[in-house]
Amino acid sequence: MPANAVGDRSSATRAVAARPRRRTLGANRISFLAAAALLPTALLTVFVLWPMLQSVYAAMTKWSGFSKDRQFVGFANFLELLRDDYFLNALGNSATLAVVVPTATLLVAFGIAVAITSGGPLKGQIRGVRGSSFYRVVTFFPFCIPAVIVGVVWGRVFDPGGGLLNGALTALGFDSFQDFPWLGRAATAMPAAMFVIVWSQVGFYTILFVAAIKAVPAECYEAARLDGAGRLRTAFQVTLPQITGSLRTGYIYMGFIAMDAFVFMQAMFPAGTSPEYSTVTLTQDLYATAFTKGNFGYAASMGVCLALIMLVYAGAVAAVFRLIGASERTTWLDRRRLRRRPTGHGRSWWPAGARIRRGKVRARWQTKAAELSTASVFQILLIAWSALTVGPFLWTIISSFKTTKEFLGSPMALPGQLNWDNYARAWNDAGIGQFFFNTVVVVGGALAIVMTLGSLCAYALARIPFPGAKAIYSVMLASMTLPVFLAIVPLFFVLRGLDLLNTKTGLMLTYSAFALPFTVFFLYAFFKALPNDQYEAAVIDGAGEWRAFFHVMLPLAARGIGTVAMFNFLGLWNQFILPLVLNTKRENYVLMQGMATYSIRAGYATDFGAMFAAIVLTVLPVVLVYVFFQRQLAGVAEKSFAQ
Repeated sequence: MPANAVGDRSSATRAVAARPRRRTLGANRISFLAAAALLPTALLTVFVLWPMLQSVYAAMTKWSGFSKDRQFVGFANFLELLRDDYFLNALGNSATLAVVVPTATLLVAFGIAVAITSGGPLKGQIRGVRGSSFYRVVTFFPFCIPAVIVGVVWGRVFDPGGGLLNGALTALGFDSFQDFPWLGRAATAMPAAMFVIVWSQVGFYTILFVAAIKAVPAECYEAARLDGAGRLRTAFQVTLPQITGSLRTGYIYMGFIAMDAFVFMQAMFPAGTSPEYSTVTLTQDLYATAFTKGNFGYAASMGVCLALIMLVYAGAVAAVFRLIGASERTTWLDRRRLRRRPTGHGRSWWPAGARIRRGKVRARWQTKAAELSTASVFQILLIAWSALTVGPFLWTIISSFKTTKEFLGSPMALPGQLNWDNYARAWNDAGIGQFFFNTVVVVGGALAIVMTLGSLCAYALARIPFPGAKAIYSVMLASMTLPVFLAIVPLFFVLRGLDLLNTKTGLMLTYSAFALPFTVFFLYAFFKALPNDQYEAAVIDGAGEWRAFFHVMLPLAARGIGTVAMFNFLGLWNQFILPLVLNTKRENYVLMQGMATYSIRAGYATDFGAMFAAIVLTVLPVVLVYVFFQRQLAGVAEKSFAQ
């Protein structure tokens, strides 16, 4: 055979090997698709989609929940809601939260992100303030803390009798605040609650905005600097218009969190302690109507209304941002041309809408001294925010070693000695040890299920074309936007019908089902981006779909899988709503559930040392995960913006 023929044949072989192979549906691939597509879809359907569909029907019935008889009443429940003063009050509170909390959260997050990315020196490369990496880590920290713990800690910070806030204000000379009841007055309870929610969520949106700002072309900032624009003007005229998309997405999702706010409110205002019902939200009203009053049909109508309100809210926010974007395009792109400014180092582009008039020498609105003061202000504000972020938990750790007498005597003072007995009482007498064990079992089992099924499903959707793949992916995405409270009432009876109510197995499966859409969404992008060469080589060597996945593709995606697993761990460990409804046996309580109950009991018993010790023990695993893996967690947050 001629040598050139051999060469041509080798080239042809390599070309064939380089092309993706269209494989037939053999037994191996069919079994793989059955596990990768059918099992996750079945889990999602049974524990998420079916209860949500049931909720729509239950909303049109008169149903106590304890009888199989459901009297169909049509839209009577929805009409009754319009005459329910308690519901309308809760609706007003939720609406206030949905407007104020996202606005405040995004403004604070935007300011911190600007300081971290471009608040540094004017000379040289554009960069953040000194210590920006530290501020980024500290700012993100509260987002990882369970909402129950956040609510309990800040409830004690605002406590009139021995709280950190009144103690600090009194130490500064404001004696009128010595016994001020921040959470006991209608005028201050809601603002205090809104502050706590903002405080806990700012870190996540800071990371999103940092990622968005880094995507802005550097020449935009260079041109702004050459034209004499200061930091503030650059932030509002260059940065802000460039990240409108992330602002829109952040506002919608932050609005969803604010409209829910169930965990924060339950932890800060235990049942019946909300002053004049000024902090009661729709989700709290729904929970009380279903599981306290036993009116499940009426509660289901509240869940449907909540889902509709969220859809309308998302549409309204998207429409507003679309109008703002259209106005900006008309003003800046159509009416003002992009201009180029020649410099000694080439040409720089100055975005439309952010240019500064040329002409005669004029006084700049910010001098170099003003710029220096702006950088100093950024630094001071970041230091203050860092202290506000870390301070409550340092105070919690210090208080966990105090006796009750020391705590009530001076909340700001250090303990006379380290009282480790507080931790012993919290672990043994309060049952934190048993709750901790239950949480490890439930979270460990749920994490294994969701990461296995989520990886299989994401891989199949990303790399194997099969009928229904797009439909499954769309359902996964849609499930991420559905509120948990829409399904919570029927889900209670689904688990009871499967004999899984008040069991660890039931919690594992439910946790896995609700975490599955998030897992598939993020891992889909990881598997989609993987190279095809090694997969094709494994196929040529005779590997089936199972072997190719576990021996080739899974190791390639190990970093992404590990990062998503850590994020899932935090979400599952911090879960409160699902166990509160589906797990009422004390011996099966998980940490967040037990902690919420114990904080109330310890408060009545004035055993504050043990209560703070229980908080430290509860949050310790989350803190350790965050300390060791904060870069990966921030990476997932940034990736959520990119997608």
